[in-house]
Amino acid sequence: MTSTTADRVAVAPPRFGSNAATLIRRNLRIYFRDKTAVFLSLLSPVILLFLYLLFLGSLQVNSVAREVPQAATGDISAFVNAWVFAGMIAITPFTTAFAAMGSFVDDKATGRFREFRVSPLKETDLIIGYLGAGFIVAVLMTSVLLGAGVTFLSLVTGVSFTVGGVAQAFGLILLLSLAYSAVGAFILTFVGSSAGYTAVSTVIGTILGFLAGVYLPIGMLGRAVADGLNLLPFSPAAMLVRGPLVAGPRDTLAAAAGPGSQQTIDAINAEYGFTLFVGGVQLQPAWVVIGLFVVAVVFTA
Repeated sequence: MTSTTADRVAVAPPRFGSNAATLIRRNLRIYFRDKTAVFLSLLSPVILLFLYLLFLGSLQVNSVAREVPQAATGDISAFVNAWVFAGMIAITPFTTAFAAMGSFVDDKATGRFREFRVSPLKETDLIIGYLGAGFIVAVLMTSVLLGAGVTFLSLVTGVSFTVGGVAQAFGLILLLSLAYSAVGAFILTFVGSSAGYTAVSTVIGTILGFLAGVYLPIGMLGRAVADGLNLLPFSPAAMLVRGPLVAGPRDTLAAAAGPGSQQTIDAINAEYGFTLFVGGVQLQPAWVVIGLFVVAVVFTA
């Protein structure tokens, strides 16, 4: 994560947006050049993928089969695959944005940030430089994952996606990238060394899937634990992403369950985080969207 002299910013006479754009380009260059940062940014989705490939996938297939015994095994597998994929999309914006803003920690550790503060650079340019890089990396990396995942699941496993659903998922990627860049920048203000940054990145990459309810379905956790996780932005954000990406396989399960099985469908929705509750109050998608915008504003201010 250490920068070279070439990564110092040559500051021209202040022009609106020009210095911020220069800082964004500089921070993007640092991120993509650092292979460790790129790897750490993908740690959470990689952990999630391996967990389900090794053993959690079969456990979830068996669990859903007990709930909907009428459903074909292929339809159940499609549901679980889409659910895991949605979880990967939900957590990747945070880890990639966090990694892209690692240059902020490096700048503080080397004293370069103090140099920026006394230069003609405006403080807003500095903030936009770090947050902008985080946002762009999060959108880019997660969009690549979205495209690759939709293509693979459609061609290889037969999971069906609609154009509208994928477009809605991309819109949510933009929102999550904005909110998570702000949260990540706030966390990094308390990290003052490269070693500390690596440690924090590893911890976040490991536990984020649990906080978002994607390592294990939120319904498998105790009521108090689930309520606590649902108060954080990660689990509700994952709920939003599941909507458009798992709609097709979930509808197939509902059709297989047959009429009069609404109680079974409601149980699956609660078990797998399509509906979330805090203290018995169901979280509405519109509330979550507004909440993520508020998070972006509050943590950026």
